[in-house]
Amino acid sequence: MAGYNKKKKSFLDSFIPRAGDSRSAVMRKIVTDISVVVLAVALVILAWYFVQQAKIKADIEKQREMHSSISVITQSTTPPPETEETATETEPPPLVVLDSMSALLEQNPDTAGWLTVEGTQIDNVILQTDDNEYYLDKDFYGNRNIAGQIYIDYRCIANDYNKNQSDNLVIYGHNQADSTMFGTLKNYKIKKENTRNFDFYKEHPTFKFSNLYEEYTYKIVALFVIEVEPYQTRDGVIFDYHNYINFGKTRTFDDFKENILARTAVNTGVDFEEDDKFITLSTCSNEFEPSRFVVIGRRVRDGESPEVDVSKAEINEDMLEPDYSYIYSR
Repeated sequence: MAGYNKKKKSFLDSFIPRAGDSRSAVMRKIVTDISVVVLAVALVILAWYFVQQAKIKADIEKQREMHSSISVITQSTTPPPETEETATETEPPPLVVLDSMSALLEQNPDTAGWLTVEGTQIDNVILQTDDNEYYLDKDFYGNRNIAGQIYIDYRCIANDYNKNQSDNLVIYGHNQADSTMFGTLKNYKIKKENTRNFDFYKEHPTFKFSNLYEEYTYKIVALFVIEVEPYQTRDGVIFDYHNYINFGKTRTFDDFKENILARTAVNTGVDFEEDDKFITLSTCSNEFEPSRFVVIGRRVRDGESPEVDVSKAEINEDMLEPDYSYIYSR
């Protein structure tokens, strides 16, 4: 039975080209090999991604535990009123770190505050360093991580006496698909063709920010999607909201107010003036690349109620949106 002398093929013969293979067999094996390698690499990347996501969430929970382990004790950063006797003699009281921030500050000296936005998963430590790129891809401990951290623009002064703080603190965070960092800031996103989140705004018209020394509440005054690059507009002009940190001759408060009121998807009914303090929350948006979604809040004034009369709020039918037809046609 001569036919039984034929050598049985091994499993590897299906993948490794051998002498005597036809051209089609060789090509099939090469394609199979490439497919297996691509699949293996994809599985490794996917596994790494899930490990990263799990670590991010674990780190956030750990930071929340550090933040809540001791109840917040608010320390005043406002100097006592001056009198004729004390105007030239009295120094403002020393700034005292909140108990709730102490453990975080000990773990990372870049700790600059804490941000909480009710109704979202934003309940995070806020960091600040002298490089806006640093925490784009690093975690609280300085290790590489795709989610990065939420951080304040390096140009802003967040931790000082009230009079020395920046007019507008610009805070950045990634729009993470797993809802970490600023992944749920989009709960506020409203556009002309989609206003379903208006109810969410009315239920959550404020957010809280604590620097190292005091906790504040902010009333939302504007929320909008915006282009980033001059080539995304017909006239090459953009509103560089992230550069309005201290109002002055170059970037005036009037320009800031006019631009955000023109763009906001909701006329909130909350008044705001040049003497107020602001926070701008900024994250990537998914309408086009690059685009941003922005929420701006005004700090509750001394003696003012933190409550917002949302019955005054209404959709801004004239909201100035990016020129989507122009952007998509490029």
